[in-house]
Amino acid sequence: MNGHSAHTPARIAFRVLGPLEVDGPDGAPLDVTGGKPATMLTLLLLHRNAWVSTDQLIDAVWAGLDAPASAQRNLKTYVWQLRRALPDERIESRPGAYRVRVLSGELDADVAADLSDQARLAPPAKAVALLEQALGLWRGCPYDGLTGDATSAVDRLTELHRSLREDLAEALLSLGRSAEAISLLRALTDEDPLRELAWTRLMTALHDTGRRHEALAAYQRARTVLVRDLGIEPGAELSRVHQQVLTPTPTPSGLPPRIPGFVGRELELAAVRAIGSPDRVSVVTVDGMAGIGKTAFVLEAAALIQGLPVVLEDVENAAQVRTLMPNTPGTVVLVTSRHRLTGLDRDLAITLEPLTASDAARISDCEQALRWAAGHPEALRRFTELLAGRPPWTAARLADRIDQQATRHSVLRDLHDRFDATYRALPEPVRRLYRLLGLTPEFDVRRAERLLGVDQQEVEPLIDELIDQHLLSEPAPGRFSMHPVVRDHAHRLLLTSGSPEDVRVA
Repeated sequence: MNGHSAHTPARIAFRVLGPLEVDGPDGAPLDVTGGKPATMLTLLLLHRNAWVSTDQLIDAVWAGLDAPASAQRNLKTYVWQLRRALPDERIESRPGAYRVRVLSGELDADVAADLSDQARLAPPAKAVALLEQALGLWRGCPYDGLTGDATSAVDRLTELHRSLREDLAEALLSLGRSAEAISLLRALTDEDPLRELAWTRLMTALHDTGRRHEALAAYQRARTVLVRDLGIEPGAELSRVHQQVLTPTPTPSGLPPRIPGFVGRELELAAVRAIGSPDRVSVVTVDGMAGIGKTAFVLEAAALIQGLPVVLEDVENAAQVRTLMPNTPGTVVLVTSRHRLTGLDRDLAITLEPLTASDAARISDCEQALRWAAGHPEALRRFTELLAGRPPWTAARLADRIDQQATRHSVLRDLHDRFDATYRALPEPVRRLYRLLGLTPEFDVRRAERLLGVDQQEVEPLIDELIDQHLLSEPAPGRFSMHPVVRDHAHRLLLTSGSPEDVRVA
């Protein structure tokens, strides 16, 4: 039957955000027969309420194949099958063309776009609900099964899907649900690392939640891919956020809450507690490798200080501290840095080492996690999170996988990104030594000489630099070792950045 039916059609749900599905007025799925009839209906839905020529339909239904001489007749058969499946004669025809009638709100692609518009005008809590409803409509690739004709629509809907997720992350941040937002933004930057908006929002989210190291590592990853793949530096907005993150700001009050699960460091905390004078400003520096717990420590220490605590996070040099130093007597300034600071007057200098075995055991009782974290608090917590909430047999299987380097690289990816920032700041000879040591748990100067092919006078300053950056330790005079977490990072760099000759030497 041609033309519109006299009565108001019963509502149907057409779903094209994945393989084609159609629900009838009662919500029950309709059998649109699959195969070529389904491809035909998908193309008609792409051009809903518009006439589609039989030539277009034939090209879509027999995509990449020679259409048979009976193609026109076959189309009529498919139309007959679809009309039997769909109520109210939704498929209309005229000479040389067909169309499908779709009412407002019946096509999921249109519903998703409408929900996106509503969310942008809604308060955060309502926006989250609308955005999650829209994202729940996706089941796979839009207009699945169509090729050339659907390219622009698929691109538009793919962009809509991405925008929905970016908007959801922003709304979640507004509600203080930072962990969910950051996880979503990480996924977006992994999927499309050339999109600066997601990187900008990720850096902002990390910085706003006190994860400055991770924000800087995110910038380095973004810049690397933009320079490598497009030959351009980051744009103005991403650069602005980077500069904002780079500049430490004093935090005299309203400190973030102490981090739950803090363990150990009793001697260091006692030393900080004894610091402070009512008639002058006192300075405590806290350094250590990435993830060793510097932020957690200073927040814990700030709660114990009698005077006014001021925190300066992740400073690069003494000049930054002097610029930001308060003048209020009785203030205790807690300074954190990834490397040892020189040229700074201070009352106490603390280097955070890995947790003792007994303190580490208070975080996890998994043998593999304890072995490979080796007292590194963040690594230990990441491994513990991997196992948490699993059935015993699953936890046991995952624990065994921690012995595999690929698993450790995956679980500790964010932590390794923060080591990347320290690594990139090193001179190339030091970086090369660091990579070569990725397969060497312990060594002496002579071993380092052989690895680099240089003499003692040349290699010792390189070792000293790695020690100052907390990438090496010297547990006994002349004996050096690399922490397992650091060694995994160095090994990954050896495989991804080292030359074949360096891999052979190592």
